[in-house]
Amino acid sequence: MVKLCALVRYLGVSSVLLLGGGSALLFAETIEVSLYKMQFVPAQITISKGDTVRWLNQEKRQYHSVWFEQLGDPEAEYFFPEESVTRTFNEAGVFPYRCGPHPKMTGTVIVKEARSASDPKIVDSARQQELTYMVKQDCGSCHGMLLKGGLGPALLPENLKQYSVADISAIILYGRPGTPMPPWKGILSELDANWIANSLKAGVIHQDD
Repeated sequence: MVKLCALVRYLGVSSVLLLGGGSALLFAETIEVSLYKMQFVPAQITISKGDTVRWLNQEKRQYHSVWFEQLGDPEAEYFFPEESVTRTFNEAGVFPYRCGPHPKMTGTVIVKEARSASDPKIVDSARQQELTYMVKQDCGSCHGMLLKGGLGPALLPENLKQYSVADISAIILYGRPGTPMPPWKGILSELDANWIANSLKAGVIHQDD
């Protein structure tokens, strides 16, 4: 419970909700996209009506914009490293966008109808245990049994500070071409990957538990 409270402090009150005495973790409907190395990461996201997307500029010096040109919007204002912009999507559909000053930077937001009560955006306690075991066993075999690094880099909070949840989730799902890091999309959902990414950044998963 102490570690879950630490995760709440990291994500903010509006970002997570503990249910059933802390038995489950419910993530808020704010999805983060990073702007890094002249790319939107991830370039395509799927959300529900009413969700908000936050674009965070993680470049060292480069400014960007998020421009929904095909909607007829005027070119968006530029924002600089460490700055962010948000947009809430209240209509279902497919919404392509691009960076105004860098036309080759493109992304897509796919908005689906709001989830029903039978399809909540939640990782229950049983699934949390499964994912924790997977991180400790499968990820630990490459990233070190204490997650301090091995064949792969360390996965401790201080090592992941520069990466957003979206960055880590994308790597989990799609791997890193040219490295031993494989894609896990075949066995993990986007929700699973987001939970793992949040948990690693908050220090919820440790090998010495």
